[in-house]
Amino acid sequence: MKEEAQQKTTSLRIQIYTKLRKLIEQDTWEIGEKLPSEKDLCEQFSVSRVTIRSAIQQLEAVGLVQTHQGGRTVVVRTEVKGAVASLNPLKAAFLQSDIIKVLEYRMVVEKGTIGLAVQHLTDEDLVALEEIFNSMIVHHDDIEKFSKADYLFHRKIAESSKNPILIQANQSIEEVLSTTMHSIVSILGCAIGIRYHRLLLANMRKRDKASCEQLMEEHIQATIDGVQSFLQVSQEPIL
Repeated sequence: MKEEAQQKTTSLRIQIYTKLRKLIEQDTWEIGEKLPSEKDLCEQFSVSRVTIRSAIQQLEAVGLVQTHQGGRTVVVRTEVKGAVASLNPLKAAFLQSDIIKVLEYRMVVEKGTIGLAVQHLTDEDLVALEEIFNSMIVHHDDIEKFSKADYLFHRKIAESSKNPILIQANQSIEEVLSTTMHSIVSILGCAIGIRYHRLLLANMRKRDKASCEQLMEEHIQATIDGVQSFLQVSQEPIL
């Protein structure tokens, strides 16, 4: 039942994002013009503020709008194409299609990284991971804070490997990893991250290398599947 409810929530978020994106592409609002308030958009589409906020954050992730202090959201582009320099890994993470490329990289690297980390985990590492996971729980309704904690959890796993090359490699693409994490959470919500991070933490406590590697692979594959479903739906015409 929980998974079904999460799918419905994700589907609604995608629908609202797609409708707003279509309105922007049709020049309903000119560049520099403010979008209606969250309250007005909630009334227009008959959805919650959380759904509207998630849709707007995804519009910002693909470069169509910018949200300023005080909650003002302004149109900055009317098309996604060309919004970010293509094939630049430190900038192209904002493009939806490039999120998949980053996830494919993570699939290759993070499965091995967690296997190594389990062999070198200290009690202090586990405490740090538990604190980060608790932060994810506390901020499950705040995409900005949740996605930051989600990124920090994976970074801490890399640090726990005690391998300086893996740690440096992670640091060298910190911007692209943290940016795509925000986009992923905007698309999929927080439930999938909470579920897999809870399982990963439980198996890291047991130092179960094989289970951790399998869970990491499942986690990233589930994320890839979710993002790909979003891309397919968002490209469909809105009736």
